[in-house]
Amino acid sequence: MTSKFKLVLCVAALVLLGSGMAIYKAAWLEVPFWRGQQVNDWQIESKVTFFATGKKVKVRLSLPDQQDSGWVGGSASLGYNSYLAPSDGRNFVLWTHSKREGPQALYYWVRVREGDASTVQPLQGPAIPPEGYEMTGTAGVAATAVVERVSERSAGPDSLFVGLCKEVTNPEPSQEMELLKRKYGKLHRDRLEVMLGLDLLRLAGVPARLCHGVRLTEERGIQPPHLLVEYHDGMHWKVRDIEKPAVPLDPQKWFVWHRGGGALLEEVSGGENSRVSFEVDRVRVPQSTLTNLGKSNLLVSTIMGLPQSERSVFRYLVLIPLGAFVVVLLRNIVGVPTLGTFMPVLIALALLEIDPVWSGLLMFSVLVGVGLWFRFLLSRLNLLVVPRVAACVVIVTLLMIVMSVVAYRLGYRGVVEITLFPMIIIAWTIERMSIIWEEEGSRNAIVQVGGSLFVAVCAFLCMKIGQIQYWAFHFPEL
Repeated sequence: MTSKFKLVLCVAALVLLGSGMAIYKAAWLEVPFWRGQQVNDWQIESKVTFFATGKKVKVRLSLPDQQDSGWVGGSASLGYNSYLAPSDGRNFVLWTHSKREGPQALYYWVRVREGDASTVQPLQGPAIPPEGYEMTGTAGVAATAVVERVSERSAGPDSLFVGLCKEVTNPEPSQEMELLKRKYGKLHRDRLEVMLGLDLLRLAGVPARLCHGVRLTEERGIQPPHLLVEYHDGMHWKVRDIEKPAVPLDPQKWFVWHRGGGALLEEVSGGENSRVSFEVDRVRVPQSTLTNLGKSNLLVSTIMGLPQSERSVFRYLVLIPLGAFVVVLLRNIVGVPTLGTFMPVLIALALLEIDPVWSGLLMFSVLVGVGLWFRFLLSRLNLLVVPRVAACVVIVTLLMIVMSVVAYRLGYRGVVEITLFPMIIIAWTIERMSIIWEEEGSRNAIVQVGGSLFVAVCAFLCMKIGQIQYWAFHFPEL
């Protein structure tokens, strides 16, 4: 049996295995094969992390109140007993275990229809007036002055709320607000503006309470709960973002996880250093299909059998084989010269996150050009290879910092994403380019770098196709 026959046999077996798994998932498990057949839901996964102390563990997390609005949910925490435990008209999920020790992670996911406004719309309900609420001392005098000043220009709870929020978020605060911010900065730190706004509303006689929301965007990755304010306008409870107080929350961009006051994480016994975070993903597969995938064997379920926070890591990682395939075609078949194999693929991955793309190419060119100049200066010191590359890494890092700061000061926000470029690859690119420059001349060095950028752009254009991304994520066996 010749080696060529073995190669053909191996390739045929892999093609049959991959296509067979894809056909099984599409035909029997009903995973939509074409992107146009997909649904457009949001899946929001809460992740509760804490350190168990070796005792009995009991954790209770608040859930969205309007389950009849159409959202479905479930727990994805192995080893724990979990169940819904409603209390006082609110929904909770409760996790229990007889004994746990060390770092723990508990998950609860909620799936909602895109554009579902059930969690952000005003709710009818009785107001609970903040009777007897007051601030004492100099802070009380300052807060009363702010409330009286805003109340004179307000015609009701809505305009009062907007006016107080503008006072709290004003970059040039009044003397009274400066004093209040100093006091609240010591007490609440990162929650300063929200907690100050809540207390000023209560001081003005408007019922208000804290609630927690999640931004519906895939690009944010893991995000902490966003603090929102819920206040009563005389008939309804309304949820608003203190940064945009006059604008109702857009259901296309927001999901309110917790309303009605109280804590988001109600109880954690048997653990310490607890924290809640959220991961948001756009789900394009029906819920029944996801259930079938989760119950299927390991090879078939693949990525979809993982918790969402781990699953999102593969969103771009599954595109690397496609980028490597493009590099193989253009380098070995077409003959485009490149500096290595991985550099064009990693640059293409970085370009997927940078908008517009031309700014990413410009940043890469500036980094390589300036880094090459510094590399020629280092060559006069006669350093060994490893110290020289280490110096290049330091120079590239400093260049990234300087470019990001300067661009931000000039108003070019996209350049801040320069940190997405793999600095080790860029350092090695500078090192190899300088060697080629010295041994083969400047023309060959520029041609290879230009070829690498051309291949990276071609790989980026292939990886940017929505259908390709869908197949890579939902049918990675292909």
